[in-house]
Amino acid sequence: MALVALVVFAGDLGGVASLLLLGLGLPLISLPFGLIRYRMARRVGLSRQTPGGWLVDWLKGVTLGLALGAAAVFTVLAFQRLSDAWWPVMTWAAALLLSAALSVLFPVLLLPIFLRSEPMPEGPLRDALRRTVADAGVAVRDIRLLHLGDKTSAANAMVAGLGPTRRIYIGDTLSADAPDDEAVAETQLVLAHELGHHVNGDPWRLLAWAAVSLAVGVAGGWAAVEALSPDGAGELTALPALALGFSLATAAVSPLGNWYSRHRERAADAYAVAVTGEGERYARALERLVAQNLSEIWPPRLWHALSGSHPRPGERIERARGNPSSRAGLD
Repeated sequence: MALVALVVFAGDLGGVASLLLLGLGLPLISLPFGLIRYRMARRVGLSRQTPGGWLVDWLKGVTLGLALGAAAVFTVLAFQRLSDAWWPVMTWAAALLLSAALSVLFPVLLLPIFLRSEPMPEGPLRDALRRTVADAGVAVRDIRLLHLGDKTSAANAMVAGLGPTRRIYIGDTLSADAPDDEAVAETQLVLAHELGHHVNGDPWRLLAWAAVSLAVGVAGGWAAVEALSPDGAGELTALPALALGFSLATAAVSPLGNWYSRHRERAADAYAVAVTGEGERYARALERLVAQNLSEIWPPRLWHALSGSHPRPGERIERARGNPSSRAGLD
């Protein structure tokens, strides 16, 4: 699609330059910073990837981003040429549909590009997880073992997808250093937290927030195009202004989205503790995750309030033990 569009807009040299700058320049600018993060992760033992493996994943991410970005860009340009007045509304609706589609397709199309998984082997862990799912009353298509250990020593678990694509993924590094019985119990608690999001309807709540955030972003893009685009909407030269306005507007409301996300994470923590009655064990599981993932127990309060999608680990641990910390502050 990108090549076709370049041919169509071949006469617009300034627009083609803008497109290439956005599509190729930005990933190349970010590459050195990604390499620095990778080398630091290797140095402390968090990453297990070879340099070649990391580069392959980076190229996969860039290729996927370019494909989705090209489709988005030329859809917006088509909307702009179709209607000067209504293109922001059409863009918002299309972006919301794409966001919902990616939520549904993530476990079947996107995740396999980067990580291997397989059905969870039969045994005590799978049986325990099945009981946890049954208690939650959440319909899932499969319980899968995610091969995180191929690339990292960090641990994670998630319930991904919506409706017919909803699957449980348990990282093979989760509670890897715990005794077998403790590992099973901790994994059940982590899964109970993830299921709590679905019991509470959080995927739909967060999709509603995405609708608000996208509306603000599109409004910012529209204002920037009107004020800064040299040739007006519908031309490739409008893309830098559109990207700038969208980015600044969404960044302005992202702290509110992070606050709401932390609120939903607290509700999922409360669900996990309430249905299992294992507050102390849940606190220990969180402590193990923090240590394994090399996270901070109490990251800086103001920075976390602006950028953190989860409550600070120290707060979550103390709440699990029934002792909400006064250090929660702006969290």
